[in-house]
Amino acid sequence: MNFGGDRRIKMVKGDRCACQGEWKGLVLISPHKACLRFTGFICARTGTSGKRNLLHVWYLFRCQCPPQLEGPECQQTKHSFRGDGYAWFPPIRPCFESHLSLEFITEVADGLLLYSGPVAQLQPWDPEDFMAIEIIDGTPTLKINHGSGTLVLPLPSNVDVADRRWHRLDVRSNSKEVRFTLDRCSGVTVMEMEGVGSWLTTEDHSSCEVTGVTPNLDRHLNVTQVLQLGGVNENLPYIYPQLQHKHFSGCVRNLVVDSKFYDLGSPAESANSVPGCLMTYGNCVTMGHPSCGPRGRCHGEWGSFSCQCIPGYTGHQCEQEVPEYSFDGRSYVHFQLGYPLPARRTQVQALVRTRKHSGAIISLFSKEQNEYLRLEIYQGLLAVFYNLGDGDHSLMLPSYHVDNGEWHEIHLDRHDNELTLRLNGGGGRREVTASPGRSREIVIDPAVVMMGNSFPSAHNKSFQGCMRDLRLNNRYVPLDGQAKDGVSVVSSQGVSRGCSSDSCRRNHCSPPFSCVDLWRMHECRCPLGHMAKENSTGKFCVYTLCASHPCHRGTCMAQSPSKFTCQCPEGYRGRHCEVTLAIYHDDVGLSFSSLFAICICFLALLVLLLGIFLWTRWRNYKGLKEGVYHVSDHHDGWEDIRENVLNYDEEGGGEEDQNAYDMAELQRSLQPSPAQSVQYSRSRGGQYHAHPQQDTSKTSSTTTTAAATTLRRDVLPFRPQAQGQAQAIHSSRKSLSFSSQDLARYLCEIIRDADQHPETAPFDSLQVFSTEGGGSLAGSLSSFSSTGLEEDRGHDCLREWGPRFEKLKALYEKAEASDL
Repeated sequence: MNFGGDRRIKMVKGDRCACQGEWKGLVLISPHKACLRFTGFICARTGTSGKRNLLHVWYLFRCQCPPQLEGPECQQTKHSFRGDGYAWFPPIRPCFESHLSLEFITEVADGLLLYSGPVAQLQPWDPEDFMAIEIIDGTPTLKINHGSGTLVLPLPSNVDVADRRWHRLDVRSNSKEVRFTLDRCSGVTVMEMEGVGSWLTTEDHSSCEVTGVTPNLDRHLNVTQVLQLGGVNENLPYIYPQLQHKHFSGCVRNLVVDSKFYDLGSPAESANSVPGCLMTYGNCVTMGHPSCGPRGRCHGEWGSFSCQCIPGYTGHQCEQEVPEYSFDGRSYVHFQLGYPLPARRTQVQALVRTRKHSGAIISLFSKEQNEYLRLEIYQGLLAVFYNLGDGDHSLMLPSYHVDNGEWHEIHLDRHDNELTLRLNGGGGRREVTASPGRSREIVIDPAVVMMGNSFPSAHNKSFQGCMRDLRLNNRYVPLDGQAKDGVSVVSSQGVSRGCSSDSCRRNHCSPPFSCVDLWRMHECRCPLGHMAKENSTGKFCVYTLCASHPCHRGTCMAQSPSKFTCQCPEGYRGRHCEVTLAIYHDDVGLSFSSLFAICICFLALLVLLLGIFLWTRWRNYKGLKEGVYHVSDHHDGWEDIRENVLNYDEEGGGEEDQNAYDMAELQRSLQPSPAQSVQYSRSRGGQYHAHPQQDTSKTSSTTTTAAATTLRRDVLPFRPQAQGQAQAIHSSRKSLSFSSQDLARYLCEIIRDADQHPETAPFDSLQVFSTEGGGSLAGSLSSFSSTGLEEDRGHDCLREWGPRFEKLKALYEKAEASDL
């Protein structure tokens, strides 16, 4: 347990702590580490929260689970199914000798309790191992396959478990042999000769237990798929041919596989199922409060419930705290029970605290005293020694020592010849089960029940330490010497109330050391801020920097007289825990105003995004209505989309409809129009005629260079001109008139360029010809010569055009002849 900055612990009522968050295992620390030592950075005088409460009782920290979470590590042990659902849990990992158990309650005669096996179509190399527990016509049936064939073990047909009662099923597998048991066969009659060997024992388990051997050679269950409880997921591509029923209606609780409790409150995937048991939970709640109180465990039935107090408490609602009693050397308490104990079942539960390596906790005997059951501490470990009539046997819990001066909850559970030892709630390595021998009964003499020693007292196995809350078969046994609940005290010796320690009164430490009582053991320690050193002369205290309290928050841990480290609590950082994290706050919840502000900001963001989207769509729509898209000049690498044709309000009439169908609105021509050609020709002519005195060689060179240059068809031709000429042309552009000569010159230039540069494709452009057609003033091609300028008409260039333009040349010559 790390207390350095661990905020999972809170101080509650002085010296009680509550731990927040989920811990793994029941954690115990050394007894001198009380809550008060850590006040200021992990404990706060507030209420409890989290999944468990960490109770400090006589310097012991142990976990107390809230109501309805009854697992050894505060797991949810129940789960409800509505008849068409399922819940997925981690795969089972059975050992070579495996034991699986679960309990259920239902009123439906058909259902699937458990399935572990394939969930997809098998390939030839995939293992076919699976295990399923079904209820068929009210009878539990086990189906198991180790990979080489299916073994079906149905209980007798007269068994009906759809009776609204809790039932338990056990599956034990020892290699190929499988045993399927209902309710631990508690209703079976066993005939045994008292005090005689097991060879005279007669019993019939045929009504509650079936056994079988899996076929062929495979010996062990090998499954890696999820464990499906209460049904299977039928949405998977698998039809589950092994199953007759695929869902369950009812509750399942206490699923245990090889001492491992499954947490049924956190399935990996589920449908139509909820944690807890809805069928019985209503009986465990009275007016919104637990029926058994905050310290009681409610065992709900169908229409009723019973309460079991957590260790250390008793009463109708577990409101009374059980006192502690101290046992010294040669102490014991001899009880006489006013009721008989079952011969096939024994349960012992108690809280013990000791520093001795051995001592008897409770001893039970038969009348002849040749059969016995003794729970004790042996070599610091919890152990049980017994003889049920077929010889002496023992069972020991090897993983944990109980002689460390801390409070421990011990539990012995015997059913027939199967014994289970649990320490501090059990589960995992804190639990061990075995069933040596074959005898199943012991008739205990109710007049000979010894606590704290063996019987007869001449064999001294006295327990030295403290005990509290002894229960025998779930019945409270008082230790105060007063008869109660049919239990009376025959004799008592060396037992006193309380569990105090006076180690520091009997042991003294020389200054500057101070004595620290570790419960019946002491330790001499240096003052705060000092550390102990040892040399040949003995131990002495050395001043450390921790004495100056360098840590603003947290705990100072001295590593040497000049070195230390600060263990900072959560939310603080830095060498001296001086930096407060801005994002840290104990209460991570948000106020109503904060939530409201967050919602308003979120809505404003949505409105802004919606506005941007609508504005973008409107711009696109407006662009489509007003004209076509044009490629920007700096995007000359883009695909030319100028040929897009848009829908107009009125379909045009071709050349005669110049108003409703104007081609100039559809594109920008890359080739200059006839009007622009006039300007181009004049500028060109001015350029050529302005310098008649130019050298002939220069002209020839210019012509050769122009011919060698490939003409660009995707941009307007560039004609260098003087600045003054450019200004003159620009000023007269608006007053240009258009005539048939302009068109002739325009055509001549295009044809000449095509002949001079045959390797260059013509301009990809659509021109507007407004001088021809029925709607024009010219009326026909005769307009070429109707009007025009008085300058050279430029048809001499047609001589070089070749045979393709012979007709056009003849047309011009005919026009000249007619003019003459």
